[in-house]
Parts: sequence; structure tokens; C-alpha cells
Amino acid sequence: MQTQSIFDGGFMTYPTIFKKSKPVFNESLITNKSFCLGPGRKMKGSVTNLKNNVGIKVGGVATFTTPFLSGKDKVLYNGYLFSLVVKNNIVLIDIQDGKSSLQLECWDLNEIAKSFNCKNPKCDVIPTSYVGDLITAGRLQVKFKVGADKNHGTDWKLI
Repeated sequence: MQTQSIFDGGFMTYPTIFKKSKPVFNESLITNKSFCLGPGRKMKGSVTNLKNNVGIKVGGVATFTTPFLSGKDKVLYNGYLFSLVVKNNIVLIDIQDGKSSLQLECWDLNEIAKSFNCKNPKCDVIPTSYVGDLITAGRLQVKFKVGADKNHGTDWKLI
């Protein structure tokens, strides 16, 4: 009589039993792919600093109207390269001028996930890790609209 081992007897092996799978989020539930969210209170003054230091003067008034910034590609605006970076649940703007780099803290990742979740009521909960992955992959992007007419805004968009 031949005995079966765990490898041919249909049993699960040790590593398979304890292997954790990453939860999958159903992206088809997302209906509203854009929302507004400025930098949080802890990061107060970051938009003003960007406007005054790297913005463009229009009629003597500093403006900061950028194209959409992403975590994947660098965007050239007024001689500086901008991109988004996610570190320790904080979203930073990486600003490079060719010689040096500066990372400015702007958003709490949890606040972005919360705002994105509020705009999509069909979703139960959009995980913070999922939002961080979207930013890093360049799919969730942000655009600043600080104009000379005091019309301030920060728009987020999922592409």
C-alpha cells in the first residue's frame, strides 16, 4: 500500500496557508473621477509659498496655474520640474530646478482618500493604499489654479 504525501494528496502546504492576499478594489464603482481638495491645515501656506517662489507674475500679481501634476512624470512649469511623491501617508510636491530638489509637504493621503470616497457614494471605502498607488502610478493627478483674479482652487482628477 502506497501512502500519499502532502504534495500529491491535495493538501495545502505551509506557505500557502499563511500567505496573505492584497485586497482588490473594484474600480468600476468609481463614478465621479474629479474633486477639489486643497492642502491640509497642517501644511498651511504651502500654496502661498509655491505661488510666491515658483509662480508666474501676471500684471504684478503672483499666480500659480499649473498643468496636471502626477507621480509618474515630471511636468515643466516656469523653469521648474514638478512631480508628486507619496511618503509615509503624506503627498509631497517634488520641485527640481536642475541642480537641487525640494520636497514640500502638501496633503495627508488619508484626507485625499476621504474626499475621493465622499465623491463616490457607490464605493464602500476607497483604501488609502489604493489612492497612494494611483498617485504613484500617475493616474490620480492634481492641478493648481491660483490666478490673478483670486480664484483659488486645487483640482484632482483620475485618468
